[in-house]
Amino acid sequence: MPSDWTSRAIDRKVDVDGRQVLAVAPCPEDVIVSKLARLSEKDKEFVAAYHSVRPLDAELIIERIRATKLMPDLQQQAIAFVRRLAKG
Repeated sequence: MPSDWTSRAIDRKVDVDGRQVLAVAPCPEDVIVSKLARLSEKDKEFVAAYHSVRPLDAELIIERIRATKLMPDLQQQAIAFVRRLAKG
């Protein structure tokens, strides 16, 4: 995920078996980027399904992909996948 993902994360304290635990959830776009970092079929299906229900802001996702430490070839594959989704 992008190095600044925690600045966008949502955190909540929840009670679990009598003790408080801090739950941290990345924002949806950062979750999508983490899925695109692997680009497995299962992850592609997840991203496509998410996009069909809540269309992705392709430029934002591409910006976040570029903010990762992914190898350049993986970044380009992920970006190409996002652009294909955005075109429909």
